[in-house]
Parts: sequence; structure tokens; C-alpha cells
Amino acid sequence: MKPAYFRITSRNMDTDRSVITSEDVQQSVSRIRRPDDRAQEIARAALDLFVTKGFAATKLEDVAKAASVSKGLPYLYFKNKEELFKAVITEAIGGPLAEAAEMIDRFEGSTEDMLRELVAGFRAFEESPAGGVVKLILAEAGNFPDVARFYCTHFDVSGRDLFIRTLRRGVDRGEFRPLADLEMAAILVVQPLAMFSVWKRSLAPFDPAMPVDSDRFYAAHLDFVLKGLRA
Repeated sequence: MKPAYFRITSRNMDTDRSVITSEDVQQSVSRIRRPDDRAQEIARAALDLFVTKGFAATKLEDVAKAASVSKGLPYLYFKNKEELFKAVITEAIGGPLAEAAEMIDRFEGSTEDMLRELVAGFRAFEESPAGGVVKLILAEAGNFPDVARFYCTHFDVSGRDLFIRTLRRGVDRGEFRPLADLEMAAILVVQPLAMFSVWKRSLAPFDPAMPVDSDRFYAAHLDFVLKGLRA
């Protein structure tokens, strides 16, 4: 049985990179859900092990034990650990991404408040057990380029598009100043968030001069970004 990974696509992606809606994302997420709940349980068990023990140190037999399934069952759903890695990424990121897209679709307040809400959603994901998957993807990108491409194609571009939509909304409503390059502006907003998540799980524990203070970071980040965006 081959895993049915989904592709998050958007209408007219080549001409308008900000048209991904919550319906697009939710339909895509639904395609990954297997009729057999055991496959999803295996992916969830693997997510916890990959984040806590590391990808290389985790064996499929360890995943089977954690998922309380037979030793050979993971091989029925995933032909190798790399395919399981893709399912782990989907399990960790698919739901939060769909929720963020739905929030943007229905948001009625100011764009500044919408951006704050989007960043708050990122923080909630980053501080959850699943948040460690970002560091895991970056750490293993060179060793598993197919997994890295899978993440970039299906998730990274979609997450970035949510920030592009937000910035475009602010510009169109006159709340944000005109931006020459919406895509690069979105990268400047979102990448520090991702790097903070990685730093917390890598160098921060060894840096006594800079203790982790998420409240300070997110407040400073939003202050810096919004002052640069306001009309």
C-alpha cells in the first residue's frame, strides 16, 4: 500500500501566489487521511520519536512499538523511513496550516490584527510538540533532498502564501505602505519566526547570555515588522 500524500495547490499559482484558501488547504489535508487509523497512529508515534530522538536514531521497529502495532505493520503503509518522514511532516503541519488559512478567510478586523493572529498561530504551533518538526526538516534536508522538496512544494510555499495574502490585504486597504515585492516581504516576516523555533531547540540551551524569552521575541518581532509596514 503506497502512501497517498497530498499536494497543496492553488488556482492560477503562477500568476497569483496569494489565492490559496482554507477550502484548498482543507481539501488537500483530507487527501492524506487514510481509511485505516493505524497509519495515522504510526505517523503520530513517529513524529514524537523523530523530534525527541532524531530521525537517524529512530528505527521503524521503535515506531511500531510506540504506536502499539506489530513490528512489520509500518512497512505495510510506508515502503521506507523516508516515506514515513513525509507522512510525519503532513501530520504535524497540515492541520495548523488549514486552520491558519481558514482564519484568514473569515477575518474581519484590521490587517494588523490579522497579522498578529497569524503570528500567534505560528507561535502556538511552534510551542507544541509538533513544532520540533521544523528543526528536523532543516537538519535532514541535505541527507534527504526528496523530503526537503516535498516540504517546500507542499507546505513552505503554502505557508508563505498566507503571509503574502495578509500583506496584500493590508496594502489594498491602505493600512500598509506599498510593497515592491510582496513575496520577499513575506519571507522577511516569516523566516525569523522559523529561525527562532530552530534556535530554541538547538543553540539556546547552551547560550547563558541569551535565555529563551518567547514573549520578548514575538513582541519585538511584531513591533519591528509592523512599524516597517504601516502606511
